[in-house]
Amino acid sequence: MSSISDDQMVAEILNFFYPTNTISEHNITNSLGDLAAEMYAEALEASAAMHLVPRPSYTPSLSWLVKEGVKAFWRSKGGDEIYESVRVTVALKYKSQFSMTKMGI
Repeated sequence: MSSISDDQMVAEILNFFYPTNTISEHNITNSLGDLAAEMYAEALEASAAMHLVPRPSYTPSLSWLVKEGVKAFWRSKGGDEIYESVRVTVALKYKSQFSMTKMGI
């Protein structure tokens, strides 16, 4: 059994996306919970897609392409990490909706 409540988890997710706009577990509503779940799912999906993006550090060749394919495979098998660029993009996309939901609108 987990020692973290649903409200704590929602607060952590929202604070992950908006670190300067902290929210406590006591302020969590069902609407904020739904929004946090939607944001987290979108961020995981986008981060999974980022695993497939090649990262050239020099002029690409056939051997580079093969190595990048292997690296992309291993990145896709990794954990549920969210890239910083994805976090910022998702946070920006949902900023207005988050603010309005937080105010109860």
